[in-house]
Amino acid sequence: CNDPLPPGSLQSSNRPHIFMSQIRTIPLESNNVTVTKGFAAKSSDPESQSVSITVSRSENLVMRRGNELLEFEDNIHMLFFPEITIERNPIDSTILILSWTIGVTVQIKLVEMVSPSAALVLNVAASVTDAFRGRTYGLLGTYDGEPTNDLRAQNGIVVNSNALAEEIHRQFGVTWAIHTDTSLFYYESGQSAEFFENQNRLFVPSFTEPINTAVEDESIRRTCKIASDSASSSWNAAQRTCYYDMSITRDETFAQTSFDAGDEILSIKADLINPPLFNIELPVSMKAKHGERIRLTIDGTSNYSTSVIVLSADHLPNGATFNIQTKVFEWTAIEGEDYVRIRAKDSTYNLTSTHEIVFQVELADESSAIRSEIQSSLFSLAILFYMLFK
Repeated sequence: CNDPLPPGSLQSSNRPHIFMSQIRTIPLESNNVTVTKGFAAKSSDPESQSVSITVSRSENLVMRRGNELLEFEDNIHMLFFPEITIERNPIDSTILILSWTIGVTVQIKLVEMVSPSAALVLNVAASVTDAFRGRTYGLLGTYDGEPTNDLRAQNGIVVNSNALAEEIHRQFGVTWAIHTDTSLFYYESGQSAEFFENQNRLFVPSFTEPINTAVEDESIRRTCKIASDSASSSWNAAQRTCYYDMSITRDETFAQTSFDAGDEILSIKADLINPPLFNIELPVSMKAKHGERIRLTIDGTSNYSTSVIVLSADHLPNGATFNIQTKVFEWTAIEGEDYVRIRAKDSTYNLTSTHEIVFQVELADESSAIRSEIQSSLFSLAILFYMLFK
């Protein structure tokens, strides 16, 4: 999730991220079935740390925040941190729900596969609030209701959704590979970001779509709760994921888990509450002259009548002020680059959002200053001349 920029100005690798998430996929040794073995994410909150959920080489679930190993106690099902809440489902302990205060929810289901080989894998599903509409990039698409631009490579080029699977993989998927300098994962002894980056380059996936017989299709549709006469274009995300997973793995339990996770995320998305919103007309950058007086009203609002919004300043330029009562930011610009970041917290729903404005301040035009000085000098001389010859 990124801060908004004008259309056509995407350069994802250089842009400030509000939220970044990554997954690690590994092919099973028995065949080319690729499964998810790790998830990591971090928000831009000043107190945020990278959170990772991974399956270790010994097939155990490892949960970390920064370098700290996290564990749930027997009767405690929630862990609270400034930017995130991590919840273990009290009924089904294989389900984790990660909720960031900015309005991002991720559900992770721990699945024990039995076919084509025994393995512990993660089923990951994500949902974001409408506040991020049109502001997401990566493998999950642009989230703007326009499916034709979902295959946007990291350089901003949109790949045709009707392209061959291999073309989509090379022109879109590969561009979002995790680089060593941006990895959010914690690495076990003997592992490194370089190792996984190299394995990612060497791996060549299968580009053949699974083909099912009529009997297999009927069985898969029954497992995935898909009507026998419905076209694939009418399936929801949970049904599509379930159908594909069972077609590849032939593991009904794994496919059913995919369906349940996808169905749960659809429910979460329907009930998801948006964090506070800032005025869409507020700039994200401003140019000014040294000594110029800047005055802006920066306010966060909510669509919910029960919300109580509390404003605070995360960062102010030297000499600047922000009045939380009037919502007014004031500053006499100083040459150089600086920024203001205002935080809006919905204390009712424990959701936050921030707005940042970067200032590029230049010295006032020297020729104008010289002209002003000359005019002032001439005025003084004129007064002196008048006084001498009066």
